[in-house]
Amino acid sequence: MLIDTHCHLSGLSESEISEQIANAKENGVERIIAIGSGYGFKDNTLTLNLTKKYPQVFCTLGMHPHEAAKMTEEDYLKLSRLIVGEKKVVAVGETGLDYHYMHSPKDIQQAVFNCFIALAGSAKKPLVIHDRDCGDECVQMIKKSGQDNLKGVVHCFSGNKGLAKKYLDLGFMISFTGIITFPKADDLREIVKTTPLDRIMVETDSPFLAPVPYRGKTNQPAYVKYVAECVAQVKGLDFEEVAKVTTENAVKFFDLSP
Repeated sequence: MLIDTHCHLSGLSESEISEQIANAKENGVERIIAIGSGYGFKDNTLTLNLTKKYPQVFCTLGMHPHEAAKMTEEDYLKLSRLIVGEKKVVAVGETGLDYHYMHSPKDIQQAVFNCFIALAGSAKKPLVIHDRDCGDECVQMIKKSGQDNLKGVVHCFSGNKGLAKKYLDLGFMISFTGIITFPKADDLREIVKTTPLDRIMVETDSPFLAPVPYRGKTNQPAYVKYVAECVAQVKGLDFEEVAKVTTENAVKFFDLSP
């Protein structure tokens, strides 16, 4: 059994969602964490609604750093109530910093990220972090937040060894996508090799970043098995062990136990 710990479904049609969830199950992906943020506030609600239709789908809610400048106080208050009140909302995010595209000014990204760090702490739910081209600012903001018991995962990790170590030192998880299957991703595979298996989760970030052999095509949750296969190959482990441990990691992290 596998869990796709990070995918985006709300941009798909009803038939596409149904087909992808069925395909995931056929490929041993028993549970899916759908991400509410990334396409505006309304997609949080659409994603939450999917969890009510599909028992195997859980979700996170938040505001992506690209959308930070658009978030209103009303949006934040609505998200806060849903994050606290809805059982199938299993984490806060994705949220963080993105200095690559800079769709929102740095100061606004930082302010919004701080809000969601605090919310994750008060709601006692884990934080799903988007970290791109911001050095170690996400790490520093988390350290300064005063949220000592915060659980977190840096999703779609694409940083260097030093950044991975800083997140691991915080006690956070590292999540890998299909990028690790790309031919030129040797540095990232080296990080996979040196990261303890009990600190790793696997994800698709679909519909983006389809792994080899589907690179360049639309990604979907079923393809998370290729990420797990790559982790197994890099670490010299059986696929079954990687599937078992990464699933256990996700169940514990997102509190998915029955």
